[in-house]
Amino acid sequence: MTKEQVYASRFFGTSLELRLFLGGIVLGMFLGAVYDLFRALRLSFRHPKPLVFFEDILFMLVSGISYYSFCTELCRGQIRFFVLLASLIGFAAYLSTVGRLVSRAFAKSVMIAKNALLRVGKVLKKILGVLCGVPFFQKTDPKFEENPCADSDT
Repeated sequence: MTKEQVYASRFFGTSLELRLFLGGIVLGMFLGAVYDLFRALRLSFRHPKPLVFFEDILFMLVSGISYYSFCTELCRGQIRFFVLLASLIGFAAYLSTVGRLVSRAFAKSVMIAKNALLRVGKVLKKILGVLCGVPFFQKTDPKFEENPCADSDT
């Protein structure tokens, strides 16, 4: 192999590197959206620690496979640091801009759905209480008996 061929195989040229950098930013934004999905699920529903651990491992696998696939398909199989840097920039840009809007919208929609379900539950509870005559989910006051020892002479 000549020097020129080695040089051509190692260096992409400015236009291809720019396109790869922009593609890395898009990849980072995609990974930010995946992370936002996991974050929204965690904020909406309580997760036990093992499930959080599993979700973190799953996110690391998705991001690692995505980065590796990007580099093998578009970077001629070469792992490039500037693509990783571009992915981190895209990830941070997504979370600081669009991610904030998406998480706020998701939180509001979860709150609206939760309130709607609570209202439907109250209506169903009233309907069942009227139809069946059985009080559902009602708090009852604990009934205390009189102290049996109070009247006895000890």
